[in-house]
Amino acid sequence: MVLAALCFAGFLIMILAQVGYRHLDLSMVFSEDAARLLNIYAVFLGLVMVVHQDGDVRIDLIDRLLGSRPRMRAGFRVFQYLVTIVLLSAVAYGSFRLMLSNWGWVLPAIRFLHQGHIYMAPFIGCVLATIIAAAKLAGALGELAGAPHTTDTTEPRT
Repeated sequence: MVLAALCFAGFLIMILAQVGYRHLDLSMVFSEDAARLLNIYAVFLGLVMVVHQDGDVRIDLIDRLLGSRPRMRAGFRVFQYLVTIVLLSAVAYGSFRLMLSNWGWVLPAIRFLHQGHIYMAPFIGCVLATIIAAAKLAGALGELAGAPHTTDTTEPRT
């Protein structure tokens, strides 16, 4: 979370510096590449935080309708995590391939970074989010099978 916030702060500083330098008729050659890179890293590191905190967009009407049916709610969560894992894995695979194919290209204004660094952000973010979603899937499967949820304060069934 801190790393995503630092990337966003760096992105904001780069954009503000770019605007300020334009008013002074000066040029910051690297600011556009740096702002783009920091923005992408902020988004995909923030994705990890969102998946960890279950902050993803969902239709809460379904949660409310299934509120009195814990097994159906757990089954819906299993479905949700399976879809999440498939989609995150697809993005991770695509970004990994793009990262490798663009590694030979240097960013024009930041010569020590490659185009592959841009695609590394979605790869890292999606892999970490997939691991978190898989752990949540295991918990939902356990809940569906009748095991008490880790946040459940009731006694285990005998």
